[in-house]
Amino acid sequence: MVAFGCLWGVSCDAAKVHPVRSPIELVPGVQHIGYISDPRITESSGVIVSRTYTNVFWTHNDGPKSYTLFGITRGGQTVASFHVAGVLLHDWEDIAIDSEHHVYIGDIGNNDARRFSIAVHQIDEPDPKLSGTSVSIRRSWNLRFPGAPFDCESLFIWGSYGYVISKVFNDARAEIYRFPLTQQTEPFTLELVTQLKIESPVTGADLSADGKLLGIVAKSGAFVYPVNGNIAKAGKVKPWHTKFKQNEHIEGCTFVPDGLLATAETRDIYLFNDPAFHPGK
Repeated sequence: MVAFGCLWGVSCDAAKVHPVRSPIELVPGVQHIGYISDPRITESSGVIVSRTYTNVFWTHNDGPKSYTLFGITRGGQTVASFHVAGVLLHDWEDIAIDSEHHVYIGDIGNNDARRFSIAVHQIDEPDPKLSGTSVSIRRSWNLRFPGAPFDCESLFIWGSYGYVISKVFNDARAEIYRFPLTQQTEPFTLELVTQLKIESPVTGADLSADGKLLGIVAKSGAFVYPVNGNIAKAGKVKPWHTKFKQNEHIEGCTFVPDGLLATAETRDIYLFNDPAFHPGK
C-alpha cells in the first residue's frame, strides 16, 4: 500500500484550493468530508476506492467527452490522471473495480433512451506514479437491452458478472440487470436479476468488497441492501434509507470502512456514515 501527494503530471496548485478539514455533519448520518479541487473534474459521475493504493479514489467526468481517469484523495485532492485510449466512449456514467486489479468503465448512459446498446470496458488499474500516461482497454462487452432501451448510470462487479441498474422516473421501480464477464464473440442481452423497492432515479452503486452490502445513491438519498453475495436478494429485503435532498446531483458512491462515500457533480464529497452503511456490519 502506498500513499501519494502531488505526482508527476499533476498540478499541485489545484490541490491547495480546498485544504483538508474536519467533516461537517449536515444531517444525521450524512457528513460533508471534502471537495474535488481539480478544475478539470467538472462533473464527477462515478467513484471507486482503490484496493491497491492507500487513499486513492478513481473518478471521471460525466458525458461523451470524458476520456480521463482521475485519481483523487478522500478529501478531493488530485494525485494522478490517465488518458483512456483506444475506445470511443458515448456516455461514461460509472466506474467499478474487482479484486484482480481491474477497473471497469461504464459507457452505459442513455439519455432519452436513444441508444439501443451500451458497453462496459476493462482496464488494468494504473499505478498513480505513472500519472500523465495512457491506459488501454483490455476487454469490452457490448450489451443489448432485453426490451425497450432505458437509461442507466450504475455499474458494479461481483464474481463472474457485471451488473447495471436502470435509472427510471415517474415513481417507476429500478431494476438490476447482469451480464457475464466471459469472452464476448457477439453482443450480450442484459438479464433481469430483480426489481428494487426504490422509486427514486438511481445515479450510482457499489458492492462492498466482501459482497455483503449493496449501496445505491439516488435523487432522494442513499440506500443500502444486505445481500450477502446474492444480488437477487436486493429485491426481497427492505433497504436502509438515509434521506438527503440537499444535493440531488450525487452521482457516484463507493464503500469505505466508515460508510458509503459519495461524490456529486458539484464536486462535493459526502459520507453516509450510519452504521448500516459500514461494511462488515
